[in-house]
Amino acid sequence: MRIYVGPAGVPISCPKKDTISGIKCVYNLGLNLMEVQFVRGVKMKEEVALQVAELASELGVRLTVHAPYYVNLASNNPTIVERSVREWIYESAKLASIMGARCVVFHPATYGGKSPEETYRIVKNNLIRVLDLTSDFEDVYICPETTGKKGQFGSFDELIRLVEEIDNLRLIPCIDFAHIHAREGGALRTVDDFKNLLSRYYEFISRRPIKIIHIHFSCIEYTDKGERAHLALEAHEPMFENFVEALKEFNFDEVQIVSESPILERDALLMRDILIREGLMEPIVVEKPIEIIKKVRKKAPVAKKVPKKAAKKRKRKRKKTKRKKAKKKKQ
Repeated sequence: MRIYVGPAGVPISCPKKDTISGIKCVYNLGLNLMEVQFVRGVKMKEEVALQVAELASELGVRLTVHAPYYVNLASNNPTIVERSVREWIYESAKLASIMGARCVVFHPATYGGKSPEETYRIVKNNLIRVLDLTSDFEDVYICPETTGKKGQFGSFDELIRLVEEIDNLRLIPCIDFAHIHAREGGALRTVDDFKNLLSRYYEFISRRPIKIIHIHFSCIEYTDKGERAHLALEAHEPMFENFVEALKEFNFDEVQIVSESPILERDALLMRDILIREGLMEPIVVEKPIEIIKKVRKKAPVAKKVPKKAAKKRKRKRKKTKRKKAKKKKQ
């Protein structure tokens, strides 16, 4: 079982916030995964994606992608649906393929006044369109994410049903344990709670040639309506240690764990250390940290201020010169 763990986006401590610097920072920290975030729009150029691919491969950092938050495959606005399919998910998958990223994650839909069953049917049809449109990117998994609010489409049961019925090798769910915990009113409290959920997923994925699982983890604050705010691991709701204990029971080929904690890399490092302590990961050795130079902006030269007395003196001198010139012209 190969486990990758790292932050959702560029580490907070990274001196520069671009993707390439983020990968270097992840490597320097002794982590081996980074989620590239296109959550506000897919703006990376293809030539940059090629550089990202080369660096990530060289440093052994696994990449994943989070598509824009705007995705809604069951929107009441047809334009949003089309942009979700043909722009936000498609462009994310194209760049993921260039970068060598394995998974493209997105929040699938909201109910928007429709029944869960009607929403399910619409999402299913549009996901089939996504898979057809992105068929050239054969190494990229399309990963609808379990959602944290009861008004959003994406319960664990809905997504398992979805991926089983569509039955495409490139379609797997992203399992966000914090979202499941919040949506179900605190459902993941014990090791057995995690085992039951993982068993259901393993039953599905064990029929595939590669048994891969893509996970988001943090703790979470929630209300009767579901998710309210992501919290650091110290909140222990749900407990990462219980997930790790349950994970020991399963033989996944690859496990990708993205830290969505508000203290991104600090909790990613804590997750890594727990996984190493429990014998599921080997220690990551950083042979030579990479220097990341932050460019210092050159300040524009500031015009020197002329003292008031000197300014008045210059003004009087200019006036005197003008008067002399005027007299000469008259003569």
